Amino acid sequence: MTQLPQMDISIAELEHAAAPGWRGADEERLGAWLLRAADGFTGRANSALAAGDPGLPIPVAAERVQAWYDDRDLPAMIAVPYPTGRPDASELDGLLAERGWAVRSRPATVMTAQSAVVATRAAAASGGVRVRFDDAPDEGWLARYHFRGQALPPMAIRLLTSAPWQAFASIRAQGEVIAIGRVAAAAGWAGLTAIEVHPEHRRRGLGLAVTAALVASAADHGVGNVYLQVEDGNRGACALYRGLGFADHHGYHYRVAPARV
Repeated sequence: MTQLPQMDISIAELEHAAAPGWRGADEERLGAWLLRAADGFTGRANSALAAGDPGLPIPVAAERVQAWYDDRDLPAMIAVPYPTGRPDASELDGLLAERGWAVRSRPATVMTAQSAVVATRAAAASGGVRVRFDDAPDEGWLARYHFRGQALPPMAIRLLTSAPWQAFASIRAQGEVIAIGRVAAAAGWAGLTAIEVHPEHRRRGLGLAVTAALVASAADHGVGNVYLQVEDGNRGACALYRGLGFADHHGYHYRVAPARV
């Protein structure tokens, strides 16, 4: 299936549109950059979003970022977006590398699509599985969500419900939650996160059914565009989403400051 063309929105614009969908508990602006902290839960909520002009020379801005995270006893980390597959195209990334900021593992690609296209394609392939929606995650949903295989801290619920609007999808069988997902909308864009299927129920199209329901929910909410993030090594997920109408928009990784002496 032919991949749809990339959407006409800049990297910085999309990153700032997505930021309210997963907010840090503590946030502060540094020019156009957004500093975020949330007790260390998730990289996105505990990194400085370097999209746009910080209003300072980059070395000075990097020092400000490091001091801000030092004050919160967190490692200083900057989310660096770049054209797909080309971190070398980011001047910021090169400057941070020169100053010893190391790349954290698991770079990712941000993919975008039109809600109507994805909803139509996914619904046709999902087999009519019943998906339940709730305004907040219940115990069953939270028990199924395992961020990078770790137990959820108390901060998790605050982040999961931090968007202007969000909804939580689940598929249940015999009283057990076997698949979940989250959709959150802000600034005309809806982001898909936390799509997870019980290991014993995989390869049955449940992830596809959840994706279809999430995007349809966004469309019903009046949101015409969707995005998601996929780790670069997850080829199966990338192929699935491209088949649903998603296109690569840009990549990003995290740069972590060297330990202070």
